[in-house]
Amino acid sequence: MVKDNYSRWLQEFQRYLPLKNLFLLHGNIYDLLPYPVHDGIRIHWRYFPLNRLLYHFFKDRGYQTIVYYDPVNGLTFRTKEERELFTKMHKGGTSPIRDFDSALNAVHRALGKNNAPLSFIIDHASRLVTAPGHLSPREGQQFVRLLKCVKKASAETMGRDSNHVLVLICDGLTDLPAWLYLRNPLVKTLEINLPAEEERRRYFEIALPGFHQGDEVQEEKDIIIDTLVDISRGLTNYELECLRLVSLTEGIPIDKPKSIVEHYKFGVVESAWDLLQQRKGRERLGRADEILRRRVKGQEAAIAAVVDIIKRAATGLSGIHHSAAAHKPKGILFFAGPTGVGKTEMARSLAELLFGDENACIRFDMSEYAQEHSDQRLLGAPPGYIGYEKGGQLTNKIKETPFAVLLFDEIEKAHPKIMDKFLQILEDGRMTDGKGETVYFSETVIIFTSNIGAYTDVPLGDGTTIRRPNILPYAWRCQECGRLYLREAQPAVCSCGRGDFVHGETPYEEVQKRIMQAIEEHFKLTLGRPEIYNRIGNNFVVFDYIRPPVVREIIEKILGNMVRELRDKLQLELEFAPPVYDFLQGRAVSNIEQGGRGIGNYIETALVNPLARLIFDEDIKGGSLLIKDIRKGRQNEQPTYELDFATKA
Repeated sequence: MVKDNYSRWLQEFQRYLPLKNLFLLHGNIYDLLPYPVHDGIRIHWRYFPLNRLLYHFFKDRGYQTIVYYDPVNGLTFRTKEERELFTKMHKGGTSPIRDFDSALNAVHRALGKNNAPLSFIIDHASRLVTAPGHLSPREGQQFVRLLKCVKKASAETMGRDSNHVLVLICDGLTDLPAWLYLRNPLVKTLEINLPAEEERRRYFEIALPGFHQGDEVQEEKDIIIDTLVDISRGLTNYELECLRLVSLTEGIPIDKPKSIVEHYKFGVVESAWDLLQQRKGRERLGRADEILRRRVKGQEAAIAAVVDIIKRAATGLSGIHHSAAAHKPKGILFFAGPTGVGKTEMARSLAELLFGDENACIRFDMSEYAQEHSDQRLLGAPPGYIGYEKGGQLTNKIKETPFAVLLFDEIEKAHPKIMDKFLQILEDGRMTDGKGETVYFSETVIIFTSNIGAYTDVPLGDGTTIRRPNILPYAWRCQECGRLYLREAQPAVCSCGRGDFVHGETPYEEVQKRIMQAIEEHFKLTLGRPEIYNRIGNNFVVFDYIRPPVVREIIEKILGNMVRELRDKLQLELEFAPPVYDFLQGRAVSNIEQGGRGIGNYIETALVNPLARLIFDEDIKGGSLLIKDIRKGRQNEQPTYELDFATKA
């Protein structure tokens, strides 16, 4: 039967129609909604605004009088005959009824004069009050009068096959006073949901010929419909119709359903991910290891894990084991490890690799979102709050750059409430901002970075804290039992009773193990959110400490950048003699736990600052400059650095 194919809310409406007298419809009320219409020969599914659908619904069930009210137009009718019949019932004049009080009085009188069932539909009911929890005296009287109409409707139709019915259409139940519907047996609330899978399938089966080249599809019809049903999850029926119009106006054929949806969502015809499937894109991805190593030094395990994940994303297999995988972000990565080892640099390198521009990496410092209401800054304040019209910092960025790497730096510093929002993004791939606009994350790679497990913040008692490492790049290993001691000083004795130790590097496997244990404890015990940990799954990537052989590579990279900068800006050819590299290498290795950032900071102090003084004081412009060595001294108890150099015109 047709009624079995109704949307769920409409099935509920039909079930409770003989039992209730006041229905509150809320949710997806502005959408086009499907309803079967009989043309005398067969039934056709058509799409109507909610108020028009209700007209057909009530007419099909024998309602002769259907009255509409909204705060702008007052009482209105679909036909002249219904207007005349209602006027006769309430014994009023022929002048239009505009205000709500007069409309309720007219309906109240009509309910006692009509043998046939009457339907009174109040549209835009959310606009009837300014503050549902603080009604003005007049608003309170209006809703009491509305309840009296409901009681009279119940008394007049009790025992009949059809009820007098009042219907309020509102954005949400919280827009109305709660006492109107709570603990009231005459009231039924019905939420109109987004179209379910079978409803979307019905739409595409009906509308397929209306897409560009839709009437030419034969053998692939079922496959195309299956794809459209999958990738349109979360869209309204109105937006499904927009897909058809986009296909027609932009000339995108129906056999490219993903392009149609992406063009509607993001305003692009060609996806940046599709470009990766072309020859140049595949060649670039084929050299992903090499490209990432140019910028990220000494992280072979991390690079291997990242390359696997991005290739999975580029081939469309990311999240394929989940339902509705097409809506989830293309990739989810959680970079963990000590500071200064290349986590942020990896994210930027990944953006350049995938989208050809490292500016496609959008970074958010999560220490700025530590307060409880910080989620409103990130995702947008709710309607009615100051600044809601501006949207959120994250949602606005996604609207501007839908194909991006989203970097959430030091995620552990964000307020736990924000993690709830991230869980929705990771699961649904979309978020609605304070302005009611939906933004999609299905074309992004999301990266979280964290120092969890690598450091502990120790309070000093004066309101400040000091960060101490939980794991060091060097360790003491007991030669008897092999136990590791991650201390700066040699232990006196091992737990096995022996005191023979050897000093060496902490293995990467030990770094990875300890940090992963700390991360698991953080999500499951500290936050109490194991579902977030499980959603990230095997996408945790632990970065290693910078090891001594890599220090030289980082130094060479930084000094190479300096050479290029001075050549471009000052037309100065800069050279460094081997003693310069040796000097920097020795200092960097002795303080290796600070990572690449620490190396850069030291080079700035020991080389960049004295070099800048030298160029300025000697007024060097163009030519060649050879830095022979770095001399370290002290001045006023502060370390100073001077350069041995030679110039050449």
